[in-house]
Amino acid sequence: MDTIEPSAVLDGCSNLIAAIRAGGGSRSSWRGRRWPGLVTAAGLFDSVEQRTFRHVLELPREALEDHLRSYATIASRPDAERAARVAALQAAYRHATEVPLETVERCVEALELARQAAEHGNRGASTDCGVAVLLAEASIRGASLNVRVNLASLKDEAYRALAEARLEAELAQAQTIGHEAMALVEGRI
Repeated sequence: MDTIEPSAVLDGCSNLIAAIRAGGGSRSSWRGRRWPGLVTAAGLFDSVEQRTFRHVLELPREALEDHLRSYATIASRPDAERAARVAALQAAYRHATEVPLETVERCVEALELARQAAEHGNRGASTDCGVAVLLAEASIRGASLNVRVNLASLKDEAYRALAEARLEAELAQAQTIGHEAMALVEGRI
């Protein structure tokens, strides 16, 4: 039986604690998207398709860093600049909503690729596809939590309604694809 190194547990806990700060939801969802190797292990995709698959998951790190900088900028403004501060805060919340919402959308695309791998890939890698589906679902759920917490702070009702509708559509699609993919995995093991 394999053993888990204590240092790996400590590193994992340190990473979790580091993610629990302002912008932690974005960090968590960004990290959670780093699972495509499990699907490519199923042997379904050639090298061109693997590059396409990775592209689905590549949200530029700059978007995450911009998101985190927007929080720092707001925190440093004096109260005398209240109107500008409120406007900057609303812009930051909007941006803070877009980054994880885009993460959700890309992870749903990747979830569909995982479903295809579960259906057509190497039967021996079915469990890898199952784990990829579970990780994609966790990434989607984590990013959706970040979207929701930021939406709650937005005053722009029209944008909020649009973003909520986008999120709900993606979550419904993810649920359907995830159930189909896991049924395929279960049927092949």
